[in-house]
Amino acid sequence: MIPFGLLSGFMDSKEIRITELGEDGFRLRLAEECPEPEQFLICFYDMKKAGYRKVEIRRFEMSAAEERCLQDQQPAEMETGKYFYREYFVRAEQKEYVQEVRRLAGEYNRYIRLKLDGDDAELAKSLTGYPAELDEVHCRSLEEQKKLWFGGNPSSVRRNPDADQSVEELFLDKGTELALELNGPSLYEEYLCQPLQDFLASYWQKNYLTHSWLAGRTPERFYIGNQFCHNLFPTENQLFSIMDKMRSEGLEITLAFSYIREFMLTSVGKLLEKVDNWCCIHGVNVEIVVNDWAVVEMLHGKTTRLCPVFGTLLNKRKKDPRMKYKSGDISLFQRNSLNAKFYRDFLAEEFHIHRYEWESCGYPQELPPGKNSLHLPFYQTNTSQYCPLYALCTTGDRGTQQLAEHCPKFCEKYALLYPEHLHMTGRYNSLFGVDKTFPEIPEMWKNIKGTKPDRIVVNI
Repeated sequence: MIPFGLLSGFMDSKEIRITELGEDGFRLRLAEECPEPEQFLICFYDMKKAGYRKVEIRRFEMSAAEERCLQDQQPAEMETGKYFYREYFVRAEQKEYVQEVRRLAGEYNRYIRLKLDGDDAELAKSLTGYPAELDEVHCRSLEEQKKLWFGGNPSSVRRNPDADQSVEELFLDKGTELALELNGPSLYEEYLCQPLQDFLASYWQKNYLTHSWLAGRTPERFYIGNQFCHNLFPTENQLFSIMDKMRSEGLEITLAFSYIREFMLTSVGKLLEKVDNWCCIHGVNVEIVVNDWAVVEMLHGKTTRLCPVFGTLLNKRKKDPRMKYKSGDISLFQRNSLNAKFYRDFLAEEFHIHRYEWESCGYPQELPPGKNSLHLPFYQTNTSQYCPLYALCTTGDRGTQQLAEHCPKFCEKYALLYPEHLHMTGRYNSLFGVDKTFPEIPEMWKNIKGTKPDRIVVNI
């Protein structure tokens, strides 16, 4: 029985499920009895080309196989003909069909043997050319990785090679807002304890970005909170202290919320009420990044001052640093649901959402019309509410995960390290890849199709 992703078929225009395959023909399953069709189109997956080979069958013999019924049906129901499905056998012996059956069976058999005999790296190396030998090369710390990723040549990252203009003049001074994320306890405290310019100087220096095109400009906006871990949102006192300081420094404010667990509903609802009151008192608006539909409901009736933003966890797309080793057409990843106008209209009309959060994730994306924020250089690939880092620090086994109700913030000191060539890391309850094209902003801009982002958000 070949997996559906490797073998699919159509009977005339109707998709069918092939349950058995042989060189003399195939067996298929239908929900009801049907007349003999004019043709079959069988699609065989080619692992080397990462695409399907299609075989059209017009000469065949089709016969009914044994009829099957639901296990819980009674004999009386069986007598009335209420069958769950019917099976048919199609005899097809044309040369092209037989060749494809043999090729698919050989490739699938090879895949099974590789899966049984080796590890995942060896399997990937055999099938995609993945450099399994590089999996043995690790950095000793996240700081060492950051230095490798971002500590480039200053003269090479600030100038556009095709023009005598700075990167800032080309991109950042043309209406693109610059924002910075405060996404953990240490950053909250550092920001509160230092003047803005001192904080920024320290921020760029410790992340090896003093030479970058980002460091020469003061951000107009700060994001407060973490989109991926509910335990990294600031305390209520911290939050309003940060907001007061930002208001005094003339900065715009965006609050980033993660998923909302059941026990958090009441407290988050009350906090949003207090933020709304703070906005009314000071006459300012605050953006709310939404990553859970419950927050959208909580914002109902408050969108005059609290502006909902479509968050990263809701703005789904395939992201993985290992995708560069896969064959196939990655252009299929460029668009997602937000590229559909009716969906954007629905978000705007029902929830007053007009801005969308994106991540620079290493391959071209087609951003839709509207307000788009681009986060860089880190992009999220996986998030677990049951933190693997917490499990590893408390039990020694990242697989024994449980909800960290009283989180000791292990992520302030520790991170999960991966082979250096993958350009990824495990931070708090998530895995992140890093898009290394971002220091070369002309190259990064080439990876953005459609509407250019009107906001860049740094999330180191």
